[in-house]
Amino acid sequence: MSQLKNKVIPLVIIFFNMIIMGMVMESAYFIEGFKHTEIMAFALLPVLLTLGFLGMLKGENLYYRIGFFLLGAVSAYFLYHAVRTIDLLQIPSDIAVINATIMDGLSIQFTDFLNVLKVMMLTGAVILSLTLYIFPYNMVILDMGLLLFLWIVDYYGNTYEYARFFVPVWAFSLLFYRTTLVDQEAKVLKINRNRRLVEAVVLTLIITIGSAFIDVEAKGIYSDRLFNYFNGQVVPQGSITGSSIRDPFGIAMTGYNDSETLLGGDISISEDEVMRAFGEEPIYLRGTVRTEYLGDRWARDVVEYEPNGSLSSEKTAYYERLTVNEDLRRLEIRPVVEMTSNLFSSIYTKEVAFSNNLALLFYNDERSTYTSNKTVINNYDITYFREDLIEDHIRRLPKNVHASDFYMKYSPYLQIHSTLTPRTVDLVNSLVDDSMRNYEKAEVLTNYLRENYSYTLTPGALPENTDFVDYFLFEVQEGYCVYFGTALTVMLRIAGVPTRYVEGFKMSEEVVDGEYIIRNSDAHAWTEVLVDEENDIWQIFDATGTPRELIYGEEPEVENPEGEEGVETPSETPETEVPPEEEGTDTPGQSPEEQKIERTRRNVILLVIGLLLMAAASRAAYKKMKRQRMINSGSLKPYFREMLKLFSFIYYRKEPGETYLEMAARIKDEEIRTQMETLVSEVYKEEFSGEPGEFTQRQEFYEDVYGIVKDYRGPIFAFMKKHFL
Repeated sequence: MSQLKNKVIPLVIIFFNMIIMGMVMESAYFIEGFKHTEIMAFALLPVLLTLGFLGMLKGENLYYRIGFFLLGAVSAYFLYHAVRTIDLLQIPSDIAVINATIMDGLSIQFTDFLNVLKVMMLTGAVILSLTLYIFPYNMVILDMGLLLFLWIVDYYGNTYEYARFFVPVWAFSLLFYRTTLVDQEAKVLKINRNRRLVEAVVLTLIITIGSAFIDVEAKGIYSDRLFNYFNGQVVPQGSITGSSIRDPFGIAMTGYNDSETLLGGDISISEDEVMRAFGEEPIYLRGTVRTEYLGDRWARDVVEYEPNGSLSSEKTAYYERLTVNEDLRRLEIRPVVEMTSNLFSSIYTKEVAFSNNLALLFYNDERSTYTSNKTVINNYDITYFREDLIEDHIRRLPKNVHASDFYMKYSPYLQIHSTLTPRTVDLVNSLVDDSMRNYEKAEVLTNYLRENYSYTLTPGALPENTDFVDYFLFEVQEGYCVYFGTALTVMLRIAGVPTRYVEGFKMSEEVVDGEYIIRNSDAHAWTEVLVDEENDIWQIFDATGTPRELIYGEEPEVENPEGEEGVETPSETPETEVPPEEEGTDTPGQSPEEQKIERTRRNVILLVIGLLLMAAASRAAYKKMKRQRMINSGSLKPYFREMLKLFSFIYYRKEPGETYLEMAARIKDEEIRTQMETLVSEVYKEEFSGEPGEFTQRQEFYEDVYGIVKDYRGPIFAFMKKHFL
């Protein structure tokens, strides 16, 4: 009978292991409406059937064997009917729907994934249950292999909240097998059984807590390549156009006016953080490139993007020659808010790779721009060539000699609009001439704008039927980056130089914890100039700064990413490390008294852990009671305050001078917006009329918004905020 008992716990672990796999799938694919109860039977019934079979073989008496036989028979009956609900013929269609949904950047529904999940749960539980009796370490190996795979392909970056649960399952499995199989063979199991079990539980707890400190941002050696390969095998790839991008970047996302609607006008830019970047230096981060100037706005171009593209081998080889095979620079972009599907990159980017397993990478070679089919919420890496080395080469280039197909190839970048005035043309011709190289023309016009025009965020609106560039150059003569960037782009085109207008971010020098902080005030617009026609090399020219540089002043004192003080030198004596013996760790040859002290210390640590767990449980119970009282309260005010707190977690806060109804109107989700507006109206009624407000869907609305917080900020963040903080 003891052998049967030794099989029960591993079978229970198998069940929990399969449930965790389902949770990982839910997290990785952002499956909406996930119902664990519908797939739980496919993980549980094979386990119960195996238990019934083992009980019939190893039951200590007839009654036990009959009981286990009945358990197995009932499990087999329900398993048979559960299997009949799987529509195997529908699975190819379901996979096609899933792939199409991913391609469109939409959310996947649980019903589309149900057949696949049923097969996955059933197959995994059956294989693990059957092989458990033959090879008891199968689940440990399976979980380790899965975790390794997730780490290599960056899948772990999306699913670590649930994948961490594999660590205690694996640890307890390994330790439990140690307490049963190895000790049983040594004939010492009876003597140390309770002690071994306690050790297994304690060590599992230690390993679980330790796993919280694992750097989930770390990447595998071949993570980017393998991820893109496997992602390409699972999701069909096809080209997309600029019109089909879900959230194309525009500078209007950061507080500027929309350059596709009307250029210019007064603006107010916030200091809100939008991204963080980890790299060696601040650079210009290109977001979107525009070519067609319409006199008062820039048109959105229809651009073809190809899947998994990158810099051509010819241009890569050319850049490598210019940089004398210097090591490539790497920058990791870490989005803070959900903003755009465009992937920001350097002008001399070689490659971009990211870890959002639901998003695909697309590339336009002509403009060297990257995008995704989904709004990017995960970190991604930029590998680029050193800009200073390439620009040094550009300065030494001879004068451009146009090839026969020059105007055909670069005509979109030479386009000027009919609203352009003669005085604008005359001004350009007075500053540059045809004897100059493209680089020299760009330098002259950049310096002219920088020295003769002022920076302001309040230049006033553009009058109707007025050319924007003419108005800036001769009327208002002040503006912000959109004014300078547009003017420089158009003026160089008048001078016969191909240019393109670019919107993105200019990274500042602000560093916190080794990461560059990128804010709305770093959003910027500039000009890219064709400086090497033969090799299609462009260079950034910028006639002004960002709001952070010119309006808000210098950022806080920069931290050294390496943590070094500016006044220190490498020759200073480093701080002496404390030897392990002085840190209180165990050492061989301790005396009985020292061992007693060590045991006391361990007991104190365990006691503290126990007290912390009790405190956490008490806090969770108090939060639940408070939440229930708030939902059942006769007044809506406590509930309203709690909902405002929830919305703040997804960056919806009432701005200065804004009413709560205006804040609610900014919510993108129509259903959530309607409910929030109703709640605000009822709170207003309670506040100003004295009558109690009525909002009957308190629990449902709370859970809906909490679910959004969970999806947006992650299950761990949402769980901690709900139950403890």
